[in-house]
Amino acid sequence: MNSAPLKGIKVLDLTIVLAGPTCGRTLAQYGAEVIKIDPENRKPQLYQWIDVSRGKKSVSLNLKSPGGKETFLKLAEKADVILEGFRKGTTDKLGIGYDQIRKINPKLIYASINCYGHKGPWQFRPGFEQNAQAVTGIQMRNGSNESGPRAATYTLNDYGTGLAAAYGVMLALLERNKTNKGKHIGASLAGTSTFLTGPYATSFKDESLKNDIGGPGLRGRGPLCSLYECQNNEWIFFKITNETQWVSLVSTDQFKVLAKNPLFSSFALREDNKSELFIILREIIKKKSALEWVEFFKGLNIPSIKNTLAQEIHSSEYNTTRKMIVSKDYSNDKNDLYREWGKTTWAGNPVKMTGYNISEINPSMFSEHTVEILKKIGLSDSNIKEMKKNGTIPKEEMLPFSPDSSEPL
Repeated sequence: MNSAPLKGIKVLDLTIVLAGPTCGRTLAQYGAEVIKIDPENRKPQLYQWIDVSRGKKSVSLNLKSPGGKETFLKLAEKADVILEGFRKGTTDKLGIGYDQIRKINPKLIYASINCYGHKGPWQFRPGFEQNAQAVTGIQMRNGSNESGPRAATYTLNDYGTGLAAAYGVMLALLERNKTNKGKHIGASLAGTSTFLTGPYATSFKDESLKNDIGGPGLRGRGPLCSLYECQNNEWIFFKITNETQWVSLVSTDQFKVLAKNPLFSSFALREDNKSELFIILREIIKKKSALEWVEFFKGLNIPSIKNTLAQEIHSSEYNTTRKMIVSKDYSNDKNDLYREWGKTTWAGNPVKMTGYNISEINPSMFSEHTVEILKKIGLSDSNIKEMKKNGTIPKEEMLPFSPDSSEPL
């Protein structure tokens, strides 16, 4: 087994929600030592901590208190990477912005992550996942003429930006090996959102995809590339991409009615008669279960899949065999705070690498490593006692988390 690709890399993670912590978690999964830094009054909710703080050490440090900034600068002197997700200008006011940090550590990679980026006319605007979806048209295309625009129910830009920022950090580290110099990199939710809507951004011959409500079909791009309802309120998606697959389909007993219909005898005619083809396919596919149709299409070498319900993702064959759902049971842990977590699950890393198993280290308790990390940079017991007294660090370690909300951030 090969060693971790980022072994020996030290990261200071100042980020909160959700893109920045995803970036830090990704770096930790590949072996970096990631130190999550939060003031005591910024305790996270447990579900988010389990999701994006795995593999990180936790230090509670108030950067606005006496000695807080100085302590952080000592940590920064020996760090390879700093992650921050504040509004533009916040870290400069705290005295820990990129221009200030690179004076003491010119080799450091400084990653700034926010909604609209750190350059341009919108650089000072606040924003979150839904803002990024709105400004890039995702909510409009995700809606319908009846509902109007709708926000996507998953935080695709937060997680996507976290992965993009980790990609940027790794590229900057690679370049540093050649130049021996640091970099300031930026990643934004709105930038990720535009990237993910690539087909709409692409145009040629003065033509482009329509940016209207509903986009090019909410359930697919035509009757042969679409979602269909099956028995028992189940749904299936299948896609026919060539004439060979079409001939295979209409040669079966279930679909031979299509072979006899002159409206569908060529690709061009099927395009011209989409509505009629949709009607017939819907009636046929409603007659069986989704899994029956998956097996049927598998025999014809036609890509298809049953739509997975939210409550089924933990037992999904794909997720379990690919380790995309990871679990750990804390019910019998010796630590009282850990035991309260019970059985936990989280999403795994989608990138797999030969010779290296992704590190799925447990999340720390909040502030668990504060004293340990401070002693590593030379602070004495008396220094640490004074910092507890003046509120720079908590009086106790292993603090409980904030009460959980039932809604994701």
